[in-house]
Amino acid sequence: MVRGQWPEAIERLAVQLSHAEAADRRVEEAKSAGSGQRPNRNDLAPAEYQRQLHAYLQTPQYKAADRELRVAVALSKAHAAALLRSARKVLARYADGKQAPRHLPQPRILPGGHVPQWWMNTVNATYAGIWRAIPSAGPELRLGSPDDSLVQEVAKQARLLQASRVGYRKRGTLYEAYIPDGTPSAGRSVPPIRGLSPEASRRANLLLGRGSGMRVQPGRDEEFDQLHTDYFPVWDRSRAYAAAVLALLRART
Repeated sequence: MVRGQWPEAIERLAVQLSHAEAADRRVEEAKSAGSGQRPNRNDLAPAEYQRQLHAYLQTPQYKAADRELRVAVALSKAHAAALLRSARKVLARYADGKQAPRHLPQPRILPGGHVPQWWMNTVNATYAGIWRAIPSAGPELRLGSPDDSLVQEVAKQARLLQASRVGYRKRGTLYEAYIPDGTPSAGRSVPPIRGLSPEASRRANLLLGRGSGMRVQPGRDEEFDQLHTDYFPVWDRSRAYAAAVLALLRART
């Protein structure tokens, strides 16, 4: 196997992981700073809480805290997606016995720390490309036995990331159009469209706005909850995967 400059490449991955973790901490700090200024629901009567909350949402302090949080989230997403691409690339090249990469994928961040709204909108709309970066399980098996705890951890994190992608792709497939009967989420499903398959009919009913409501299909709440449980932590899972890859490569280098 070609090993060349692998120690330096692995440490570059470590630095990138530390940057992604720092970006995530910035998100948590922004959440804490913003929540500390909000009126406390538990300390106030409902009407007074709503009054103070409405007043707080108009203040420059709230607007500044809200922007800081949105900036921090967008930056964290950009770092996490780039980190996942790097970890996948480094592991695959090492497992294949190739030369160490000279450059690792970097987050697409504007120079000078400038974070305009259009950039944040792009990151949020594209998920910073993280779904295309989801790795497949397998390369780690060329670096050790399936019983090796380091190999197992990489494989586990890869499976969790794949579950996140399934959650992202399928989370909208469980909704249906329905006709409410006046109680929450209760009522009749909109009848299928003649000539279409059940799935095509479900999508068409939603697209055409048939019925007067939208809900998760009856009996599929548990599946819906699991898809969302897997979908949202993709950013945390990307950092966990990179950390597992880093631990494995350090042990083999």
